[in-house]
Amino acid sequence: MSNTPLRVLVAHRPPLAFVDEANTAQPIFSGYLVDLLPTLLQQAKVQSTYGLYAFQGPGGKQLSNGSWTGVMGELTTHHADMALFPLTLTSQRSHYIEHTQSFMDDGYGMLVKTRQIDSGYSFLLPFQPLTWALFLLALVAVMVIISVLDGITRRARLRAIERTHGVVRVQRVRKRDKLMGHVIETVMMAVGSGSTPTTRSCSVKVMFVAWAIFCVIMLSAYTANLTANLTVNQIGTAIKSLSDLAQMPLPFGVPADSSIAVYFSSSSDQGARSLRPKMTEYADGAAAVEAVRDGKISAYINDYPTVQFFTQEPPCDLALGTETIGSGALVIGLSPNSTLTAQLNSALLQLSEAGYLAGETKHTYNTG
Repeated sequence: MSNTPLRVLVAHRPPLAFVDEANTAQPIFSGYLVDLLPTLLQQAKVQSTYGLYAFQGPGGKQLSNGSWTGVMGELTTHHADMALFPLTLTSQRSHYIEHTQSFMDDGYGMLVKTRQIDSGYSFLLPFQPLTWALFLLALVAVMVIISVLDGITRRARLRAIERTHGVVRVQRVRKRDKLMGHVIETVMMAVGSGSTPTTRSCSVKVMFVAWAIFCVIMLSAYTANLTANLTVNQIGTAIKSLSDLAQMPLPFGVPADSSIAVYFSSSSDQGARSLRPKMTEYADGAAAVEAVRDGKISAYINDYPTVQFFTQEPPCDLALGTETIGSGALVIGLSPNSTLTAQLNSALLQLSEAGYLAGETKHTYNTG
């Protein structure tokens, strides 16, 4: 193999590649792909050295004269031997460059602005509807059981008194021993204001103690969850899917000259194609993110890892739409007729099987 150093393009695409050119004579490179490169070359047993150079531009599109812009242009003209860039593999691109197998395949994500949920039913938030339903069912069941137990034991006690003291005594006892308000006692215990029942029945007292313990546990859980819900602002998103996006009056953003822009132009998904008139292309991803924050666009659609990264950036006022759009296989682009393809693919497969790629992904998002 030639000892000519590999020319490796690096474009700023957090968290997969960071290029810091501020206040330094030479750019500082970091990120998932930059960290992966030396391990990948070592695993592939590639002996060549390499040099990184910063590049500013999109993935690229094909012009009418057949040439390419962006990263694709750097590769097809052999200005770069390799591109550390989240290049989405398409059938068109695969005809003009070599590439590795996919190192990520999460599709496209939708970055939207969060909004605070103002609900008049905040007191119901600590429990799920099913929990509330089961709690009310338990409340009714305990009322019935306690009432039945008290009635049974009271009648048995009155019959015993009748046999001992006669009917007159029983009438006096019945007048004094009125039916207790078990419903009120059970409800008051459920809200934490119960007291010891006045019944003489041991079975009722045992049942009431069990209900009291259950209520203490439920009240503790409710208080803790209610405090958390009132302390932390409830946030949500108005846009979760492409159908929601279609209802928004504002345009949405995508990276300029990207496979994502092509997706909305030529996708077999009719819903995606119908959104094409509302699409705005952004050459600067940071500007698109600020546009979402400022309410200038309703959403910004990009590679899933990139969008996920922006949701973790302060002031943490952005979120991911729940729908994953398309199927974007991210690859490392190589120049045409590259002799490294087979070696790098084998190495990527070995690193994936060993869990290295998954570990690096987790580390990237935990520290990014």
